[in-house]
Amino acid sequence: MKKQILFVDDEQNILNGLRHRLHYQREKWDMTFVESGREALAALERAHFDVIISDMRMPEMDGPALLQRVRETHPGVARIVLSGHADEEAMLRVMATAHQFLFKPCDFGLLESIISRVCNLQDVLNDEAVKDVIGKIRSLPSQPTVYSQLVTALEDEDSGHANIAHILKKDSVLCAQMLHVVNSAYFRLAHPIVTMEDAVVYLGLDTIRQLVLVTEIFRQAHVQPQLPEMPLADLAQHALLSGGIASALFPRGEQKEAAFVAALLHDIGKILLVSEMPDRVRAVMAEMKNSGEPMHVVEKKIFNTTHAEIGAYLLGMWQIPFTIVEAIANHHTPERVENTGHDLTLAVHIADALAGEQLPVPHRNPPLPPVEIDPAFLEKFGGAEKLPQWRELARTLAQKTLAL
Repeated sequence: MKKQILFVDDEQNILNGLRHRLHYQREKWDMTFVESGREALAALERAHFDVIISDMRMPEMDGPALLQRVRETHPGVARIVLSGHADEEAMLRVMATAHQFLFKPCDFGLLESIISRVCNLQDVLNDEAVKDVIGKIRSLPSQPTVYSQLVTALEDEDSGHANIAHILKKDSVLCAQMLHVVNSAYFRLAHPIVTMEDAVVYLGLDTIRQLVLVTEIFRQAHVQPQLPEMPLADLAQHALLSGGIASALFPRGEQKEAAFVAALLHDIGKILLVSEMPDRVRAVMAEMKNSGEPMHVVEKKIFNTTHAEIGAYLLGMWQIPFTIVEAIANHHTPERVENTGHDLTLAVHIADALAGEQLPVPHRNPPLPPVEIDPAFLEKFGGAEKLPQWRELARTLAQKTLAL
């Protein structure tokens, strides 16, 4: 089925350029071009659209205002902004309403790539209810203690980049939010950013302060999840330990940092479900206790969608680098990954299982069989002979994590 794409710009010559340049995509996309926010909303009422691409500055209703309306009324539609203005205030406003941000004049190859990636993500997640939930959220709940540490550090003029990065790495939600912003087109980076240290340097402390204090990106940071059986603190400890284990599986280099981030973020889909769809989680947990099966198996059986796929969809919409998204999507199913990113996926798969052995997690009360390491893929990563060494490493890191 063709994807339905809606373009909005008050300049007819811009729309003509888009229509001409993207004409060859007509076999894959049905494209509609309108000149105002009002026309865009009318088009959305008449027909289904998968993606909307809007200009930033338009008379009567500008891009952020339009996308805010779309977020409220058609949350499953992916939202992209095209802007000819590069000021920080505009960027911060856009990030509250759009999934992705591109500059004008637009690189058509980049635009096509982003639209294709968004459409592919939508095809992967065949759950319209979850898409709508993801489309509506502005933020996810973060740990109150870590959030407070971040605010305090940002208020301290002596706090350096390393200290801020260290705090951000304690929390998967804060980490994901920063990577979302720094990998947007606003910063025009040649390569994706995957480490908190680099993200903090590129963003700068002033921008991070603005993100925390001016936008609503962290507005739910002090709200506890609605599910006592799966506390945020337990999910955070598991994520942090998983990150440490995954990082330790690589001797050095960028892959080591990417492994930490991917493992830190691997269960962000659980945070979204606990925060936004607690009844769904309760149903899964009840069946887990009856069947003794792991969470991802039960999720697939009941809803045909797992927390891993949900988390990957969210982060993919946020422009998190693809290798990290791929590792998160497949950390329970590494056999689905081919070629690029394979080692990263296996590292997260192994780290998740080892962390689960070391730390008590909510959905194993009463105890359930732990998520097991796939032996075939363990052999590909380094062999079963290393498993005792990795388990000892996990025990050591678990003691440090519990002491934080």
